[in-house]
Amino acid sequence: GFGDIGHSVKYCPKGLMLQTAAMILELDNYMKSLVETTNELVTTKEKAAVLNELAVKDALTGVRNRTAYNAEAKKIDWKIQDGFTEFGIVMIDLNFLKRTNDMYGHDKGNIAIKNLCKLICTTYQHSPVFRIGGDEFVVIVENEDYRNVNELTKTFKSTLAELAKDVSLEPWESISAAAGVALFDPQYDNNTENVCKRADKAMYENKKAMKAVRME
Repeated sequence: GFGDIGHSVKYCPKGLMLQTAAMILELDNYMKSLVETTNELVTTKEKAAVLNELAVKDALTGVRNRTAYNAEAKKIDWKIQDGFTEFGIVMIDLNFLKRTNDMYGHDKGNIAIKNLCKLICTTYQHSPVFRIGGDEFVVIVENEDYRNVNELTKTFKSTLAELAKDVSLEPWESISAAAGVALFDPQYDNNTENVCKRADKAMYENKKAMKAVRME
């Protein structure tokens, strides 16, 4: 009897140590797994954030794209329902992009697009700029830019006119563009789309006038 008891007493501590070691190892593996899972979640969130940014950013110019514009227009439509009225839209279209692409190559056409984008961002410094098409840009003007939109657009057009006179510039540097402005009017507008259509119409009127001037 004592032999059995002695055997039990002698070997139980070792068994307990083995059990404890196994538990510690299991716990350690669990913690490592938990850390890895957490890191994966952080990485996934970071990836999601990057992908989300890429989804709304224009790859060529770095400004926001049409998807971003549509989302912003929806936000403004909600604000309109709450009484928001002080905003406007500037539509800008690069002239002769196809001709530049055909004559000098698409890389030069891309330079023209980026040069125009830079001028737009410099002119309307307090407003979001969106590239909604190959040669089309939209600016949603609010606050300070809204109050000064006509002066800013006049400055924008005069800068383009100065570039056109500079004979030292290459054709893709001496950019030409048409611009149209429309401000939200609660008497006629109930959403952003209405304002955008009027700005687009004004831009095409400007484009036609510019082409007429060039033809004379």
